[in-house]
Order: sequence, then C-alpha cells, then structure tokens
Amino acid sequence: MKAKYSLILLLVVLFTSAYSSGDKSSFKRVYIGFSATPDFSFRYLHGNPEALSGPNSQTLIGANNTRSFPEIGANVSFRVGINLTRWLAIEGGVGYSLLRYRYSSYQFYPSGNLIPGDSFKIAVNEEYHYMTVPVGLRFSMGHKKVRGVIAAGVDFDFLVKQIANSSYTYAGGLAETSQTTVQTSNFNMFNVSPYLGVGIDCYLSPAVVLRLMPVAQIQALKAINTQTQEEYLVNLGLNLSFLFGL
Repeated sequence: MKAKYSLILLLVVLFTSAYSSGDKSSFKRVYIGFSATPDFSFRYLHGNPEALSGPNSQTLIGANNTRSFPEIGANVSFRVGINLTRWLAIEGGVGYSLLRYRYSSYQFYPSGNLIPGDSFKIAVNEEYHYMTVPVGLRFSMGHKKVRGVIAAGVDFDFLVKQIANSSYTYAGGLAETSQTTVQTSNFNMFNVSPYLGVGIDCYLSPAVVLRLMPVAQIQALKAINTQTQEEYLVNLGLNLSFLFGL
C-alpha cells in the first residue's frame, strides 16, 4: 500500500510541475476504468481511380455502397487516464473491437440462362475482429457532479481475424448458410481509427465516474487490399465507462 501511494504522489508532483500554472488543485488523480461501446458499424467503398476505368466503374461502386447495411458491433477496453490539469487528461488502454456489416448481391444464374429455378440470392455478414490500443485526450467542462466531456484520439487496430457468414436463398424457397474464416493476408493487419465523442461525466462519488458518450469513428487506412476499390470501416456508438480514481 505504501508503495502504491508513493507512486501516485510521485506522478502528481511530476505532472503538476510540468503542466500546472501554480494551481496544485488543478491536478486531481490517476484513474483506471472499464469501457464498453455497443455500436452500429458499416463499410464505405471508394473506387481506386488508377485501377477503375470505364463510364460504369463509379456506378458499380455506388451500387455496392447501397447494397451494404450496418450491423451491431461492440468495443470493450481497459482504460488508464492521467489528469494533466483540472480540465485536460490523457487516456490510453487496450481493448477488443468487433466491426460488422452486411451486404446482399443481385441474383446469379449459374447455368448462364434466366431459368428461375437456377437463380439465388446471397447475403453476407462480414466480421472484423481487432485488438485495439486507444490513445487520446479528454477535455472536461464544469465543476458540478455532471460535467461535459469531449474525447478525441486514435485507436491503433491490429486485425485478429475476419469472418464471413453467408446465407443463400434459392427461388424455390430453399435456404442454406455457411461460415468462412477468411485468409487475413488479403487484409491490412494494421489500421488507425480516429475517434471523436461528446458526452457527460457523472460523478457518483469523488472517486467514481460514470461516463455516457456518443462516439464516432472511421478507419484512416483501407481495411482490405484490392486493386479496384478501397474499403473503410465506420462505426457510431454509445460509450459507457466506469472510471475509478486512485
């Protein structure tokens, strides 16, 4: 216990001297916490102008975007924060993120003709699993138990696996499903995802904070390596965090 409090005291002295303008009360504490963000995630496709040619190329990209639909994903993480001043903190951590979207195709005719019995429709749910390392800043506003908060930063994403869940519906009503773990060599194993959130911190006690914050995030690098189109994953969610002062 003495070692723990000695470490906290040392951090207070170092950061107060570096960032405070003489007001020692502006630095409060180091804090840790757990964060969960249920979200809607989806993809955005952008054509590669160097690889696409012809008048219908961008039309094809637009059609693929309209056939893509958001799905429910989630992000969970362990967080560590250090208050640099009364209103500014730096936060980091480690987490796990699941990003999902769904798309459907037009009907295909394997035999090459338009016999209705040969047609089928495919719907695919794509899952991207990432280990994440979030790093960002938190800006706090107010002095009461409920305070405004703005969080901005980036997640460093490391792809763990990519799964495709496919369902086929045939003209006669027959349906079947399959699941495939896709070879990750076709995907970017590393990505950077800037995020921005605006919400509130509710001080349940001087040392316990409940954070509620809508947050938006988009990948800065394409998720998959293709020559014709670039795929970026986007997610919008509600962050729920419990933070504990040390």
